[in-house]
Amino acid sequence: MNRPSLNFDVDRYINRITPRSRLYLLPKPLAWLLGHREKPVGQIGNVLVWFWAFLGAFVGLLVIMAVFQMEALQSKGSPIVIASLGAAAILEYQTIDSPLAQPRNAILGQLFAAFIGVGITKLFQFNSNFESLRWIAGALAVGLSSAFMGFTKTIHPPAGATALLAATTPEITILGWFLIPLILLGSVLMVATACIFNNIQRQFPIYWWTPMDLTSAKTSDIERVDEAKMAGGSDSQRPIVYEYENHKMPYITIDSERVVIPDWISLGPEEMGILEILRAKLQEGSRTLSTSSQATDQTV
Repeated sequence: MNRPSLNFDVDRYINRITPRSRLYLLPKPLAWLLGHREKPVGQIGNVLVWFWAFLGAFVGLLVIMAVFQMEALQSKGSPIVIASLGAAAILEYQTIDSPLAQPRNAILGQLFAAFIGVGITKLFQFNSNFESLRWIAGALAVGLSSAFMGFTKTIHPPAGATALLAATTPEITILGWFLIPLILLGSVLMVATACIFNNIQRQFPIYWWTPMDLTSAKTSDIERVDEAKMAGGSDSQRPIVYEYENHKMPYITIDSERVVIPDWISLGPEEMGILEILRAKLQEGSRTLSTSSQATDQTV
């Protein structure tokens, strides 16, 4: 007997008012740094991934710690670094194609966790025995952060450490609400650094908000893309289409240009990431087949 499932997808509501990505309209070097590609990026091998992960994490954390040591921040009690940013560096420079590493998760997940962690800690501090209750405050902060990140589709594992640190580590607890702008600053700096190092031979981010299709493209945008095609550009600059269709068929349709999902299926960021990887492989394969076919025709 099938049990009824309870699903909620906040993006069904937010995506209606979220504008479509316009990265393909930016100058090519800037669009490149922001993760836009005209064709899928090939694999570079794990040795190079390790190298760029090392360099990115080293420089990224170096930049964050340098900024945190500025006099303006030190005067307000800024630590040398917030430990959860070290965990975030593994995601942001190593597993850069994971949905958990994309900017929406990396920035908003940390922001929400910091707010919840500080808020719960402040409430517990009303109790005179706060020091003996830190462990309960920490557990509650992480639990609420996890649930809220799931609700907002901003799951970012290092953010759980941010919430925990706010309640259980005296050095971080002292910061109070100042932890929120600090973690926001650190997260933004990390994503910015990742956009530089991760785009040298790889692609980051895979998307800024969601891989799903958003609002319809404006006529002016379509005209600009058509002009680029006439000038020798590629129609691959168009955003990939992710659609929800109102049907009850038990399957998902994937081709090189779009992914069609039944509207009764609710997918998480990891599942959407897998669909994006499959679509990219289909797109890369179709290009290879097309090139091979053209070469055969020319030979004949």
